[in-house]
Amino acid sequence: DIGLECAGFLNSLGYPATVLIRSVPLRGFDQQMASMVTNEMEMKGVKFQHKCIPVSVEKLESGQLKAKWLNTETQE
Repeated sequence: DIGLECAGFLNSLGYPATVLIRSVPLRGFDQQMASMVTNEMEMKGVKFQHKCIPVSVEKLESGQLKAKWLNTETQE
């Protein structure tokens, strides 16, 4: 939930944003509304990776952060 808020905020400032979704987005909310929210965010440029969990984040020499994640269905 906070991840969606942060992604929306960063996206509105022009930063690329990707949200990792382990299972169901906005789990405690009405799923029809959750679908509308995520669809709108996708239309505005936020990317979603479904069935994924974070594995690591490393800081590159350039100062950028590199995130790695695992797809729980494909194990890639």
